[in-house]
Amino acid sequence: MNKKIFQTVFFSILLTLVLVVAVSLSVLYTAYEERIENDLSAELRFLAAAAEDGIANVTTVSIPGHRVTIISPDGTVLYESEGNADEMENHLERPEVQAAISYGFGEDTRKSDTLMENLHYAAAVLSNGNVLRIAVPAETMLSFVISMLFPMVVLLIVLIIFFAWFSVKAAHSITGPINSIDLEHPETIDGYEELSPLLYRISKQQATIKEQIESAERTQREFSIITDNMSEGLAVVDAEARILSINRSFYELFDAQKANEGESLLSVNRSDSFSDALFSALSGKRTETVIERPGATLQVIASPVFEKGSTRGAVIIVIDITEKAERESLRREFSANVSHELRTPLTSISGFAELLMNGNIPESDVKTFAKDIYDEVQRLIALVHDIIRLSKLDEGGAEEERESVDLAEIARDVLDREKTKARNAGVTFTFSTSGQTTISGSPSLLDEMAYNLVDNAIKYNKENGSVAVSVIGTAEKVSLVVKDTGIGIPDKDKDRVFERFYRVDKSRSRTSGGTGLGLSIVRHAVLFHGGSISLRSKLGEGTEITVDFPII
Repeated sequence: MNKKIFQTVFFSILLTLVLVVAVSLSVLYTAYEERIENDLSAELRFLAAAAEDGIANVTTVSIPGHRVTIISPDGTVLYESEGNADEMENHLERPEVQAAISYGFGEDTRKSDTLMENLHYAAAVLSNGNVLRIAVPAETMLSFVISMLFPMVVLLIVLIIFFAWFSVKAAHSITGPINSIDLEHPETIDGYEELSPLLYRISKQQATIKEQIESAERTQREFSIITDNMSEGLAVVDAEARILSINRSFYELFDAQKANEGESLLSVNRSDSFSDALFSALSGKRTETVIERPGATLQVIASPVFEKGSTRGAVIIVIDITEKAERESLRREFSANVSHELRTPLTSISGFAELLMNGNIPESDVKTFAKDIYDEVQRLIALVHDIIRLSKLDEGGAEEERESVDLAEIARDVLDREKTKARNAGVTFTFSTSGQTTISGSPSLLDEMAYNLVDNAIKYNKENGSVAVSVIGTAEKVSLVVKDTGIGIPDKDKDRVFERFYRVDKSRSRTSGGTGLGLSIVRHAVLFHGGSISLRSKLGEGTEITVDFPII
């Protein structure tokens, strides 16, 4: 803008100066020419008066440098101040002579054949009929103009420099207030009233833009907060798979380093299944795939983004389905285990019943077979009971009502019920209690938990082994500790003993009538009461299980 204003002002002034100089020179030239003509007329009259008294007087009063000629009416040159009159040709046809003879006075400017230079002629008729002519060099007027031209050019250059500086200052003075406008507060400018409507519109537009920016930033912050707190990974890419938006969970799920916006999403994960899903979505096809990673199972959902019928990008969602996959695996394993556990006693019962039905069994063995059938049925009943109990616990155990329960009394009652079984297995009991042992909980659930712990301690004990049960109360918790001198648990099995149907010694468990669900019920009971369970065991030396309940 400064440049345009400068050019407009400067060239306007320059054009004005040039026109002023041209007009001035023209006026000066015209004025000087008129002055020369007036001077020639005056001199001509003066010489004409002198010529009336004789040609000799003309020579006396003529001005040096001015050519004086006297011509007879027939054109013969009678006198020539700058040459020999006798050698000169007839001047009757000269324009100024013809004009003087016809009108009494004549003028002309032309090149002289005698002096070989441009002359300005003026002629007048004398009273005796002769023509008096005066000539002065025409260059005199031109030289005057040229002499005036130099100082005027110098003055013009000085003025050009001055007005160039002036134009720069003028441009800055005009644009300065405009350039100093505070676009954040345009209405505060002083100066140009003409700009007030524009500044008002700018102010309104600024307010609108500010509101839109704040709204966009607020939306962006909300979107970022929401996406960053999602457990699912979310990424948005353009048609070239460049990252437009990505949340923190996406990196965490793939255990990847943070990528910069604009990088390829493949920098986060380069597995074949991931890249196949990504480029399938970019080709316009919604794709789902499962990626197995160490310790995690991820479901990737890649959906294309369309605009005007063409794919402009893709949205990729990554969901951690590790727990779901594990539950599905456990469900299949549970179904298989239940089928197996049910089939074994049912097969035995069916076989015994078939033998009895065919009458191929001696009378003395009928009771033995009946007892075997009874044992298998009891095993089935126990298994079904445990499955039902575990299912209820899986649902949250909502039917269990809490009340104040003395954990020591429950443990003592369980030991009393298990005395016979322990004596038959050659196992001895010891029991101890200390501190306040009352907690808030479900009596039936706590009883079942203690029963399973003591029952397992008997089943997996050695001959002449022992089981030590203790209930210890402190200011913060109540602990139930069951320690046996049994076969122990290998290190590789310690993390799995609380799984359903998992048995360390499968053959011994089945012969002892175990269902493989006891410790799973124990774990659910502990979780229901908000407690914790720990296990210490050494193979061949025994196992110690500690259950801690908070004081409520």
